[in-house]
Amino acid sequence: MNCQISPVINIQTAIAMTINSVFGLQIQAEQVPLEIAYPKYNAHYTSTIALALAHRLQLAILEIADAIAKSCSQNPEITAQWQIQVIGKGWLNICLSDVYISGCLRNLLRSQIGGIEYRNGMWQRCDISQSAITQTLDLMVQYAYARCCALMRLAVRENLWLKDESFPNILSYSEISEINLLLQNFAIANYIATDLENKSLSRFKERSKLWRLLAKTFLDFYDRCQIFGVSHEVAMKRLFLIRVTQKLLLASTLQEFQLLEYL
Repeated sequence: MNCQISPVINIQTAIAMTINSVFGLQIQAEQVPLEIAYPKYNAHYTSTIALALAHRLQLAILEIADAIAKSCSQNPEITAQWQIQVIGKGWLNICLSDVYISGCLRNLLRSQIGGIEYRNGMWQRCDISQSAITQTLDLMVQYAYARCCALMRLAVRENLWLKDESFPNILSYSEISEINLLLQNFAIANYIATDLENKSLSRFKERSKLWRLLAKTFLDFYDRCQIFGVSHEVAMKRLFLIRVTQKLLLASTLQEFQLLEYL
């Protein structure tokens, strides 16, 4: 996976490069704190990097934040993907563009994740062993995964084809539950891009937390966002998000466990 799939990595990298250029530092992308800001703030992500640098640079937090935001806003490559704004005492809020979101989701679906393939209209494990445990560690995750699969099967029966070319070029998400699910998928994508193979206990706990949070967020989306009986455009953009969620629920599951398509 790369930064075109994980907005978190892309934003952290751009901000780190901006800081190094403006202030003459040598910080790494992973040193830039970035958290989901929605729906608390009217933004997708927020960063407190200006606060973290204030003592080191001996400058006011707002002065640092303003310099970062100004430099990023003058970079057309950045502004084509996301907008940055200073709020409060120096937080940096980031809003992703619909074009960039759409591109990340499409790249995420096209990306190769070891042990997973797309067949029969569904993301499936291609290397599952006969000895794999068929009951997951978390029933909520299993239920969320099975719901994704059921919705995708129903979409095929309703002639809402799940081919890439069937979906709108620009996927615009505005409902709270849509955006929350979008951002949790990006959180999983970031985890997979950076440290899926880490076997430490702390990383296992982080992985399990993200896995469960994605399932919980999807079930909230499922309760609040109608898929069928809405306009074709709305149905298609939500099915696209469900297709991504099904893939990432599967991708973030330990190889020793098998998620079932039917309950």
